[in-house]
Amino acid sequence: MKSSAVYTTPLVEPTQKRAKETYRSLLRAAQEIIAEDGFEALNSNAIVDRAGLTPPAFYRYFENKHSILAVLGRQLMDAQNAIVGELLSREGWTGERALEETRSLVRGTLKVTEGFKGGYALMVSLRAIPALREIRLSSHSHVAAQMTERYLEIDRNADRAEIYDRFRLASEIGYASVEMLLETDECDRERIIGRTAEAIRAVLTP
Repeated sequence: MKSSAVYTTPLVEPTQKRAKETYRSLLRAAQEIIAEDGFEALNSNAIVDRAGLTPPAFYRYFENKHSILAVLGRQLMDAQNAIVGELLSREGWTGERALEETRSLVRGTLKVTEGFKGGYALMVSLRAIPALREIRLSSHSHVAAQMTERYLEIDRNADRAEIYDRFRLASEIGYASVEMLLETDECDRERIIGRTAEAIRAVLTP
């Protein structure tokens, strides 16, 4: 069985200025395609045509469309996780302002995803394509572990495994809410953000 490791990193990490420009052009072209037509429209020929390059340029860095989706997916996850990092750097996220801070977290994650070209299509691909599934799961696990360690600094008597489970579930609730709000506009955005925050706080409350 072929390893899925090829999907997680580019075949070659560009170091020279021109190579980096080519690499970024390929990523940008892929983002534009999935933003306009979804990840089903993505293939190596479409990417090089959009980037004004040739197929050898693509295959110098990526094995196939899944490997370029993996790079973009990691970039999106990193951008989303940076919002969590900002939250953890502030005081009050477990105190009286916890609910508002959680709303800000959901709202910020939604804003970052909307600002990431092709963000919604990438979220779908990370859930729908088995080869990319581990990127999403490892990202959510990383966030849950970060928040668990931060929480244990405040409450050293808390059970680590239980706290991790709660934060892991909270991550999934927030992610699902963001995905829903990107997929449809039939619901009131702020109401859904508020309800999501309440659900997350309920999960985290002993």
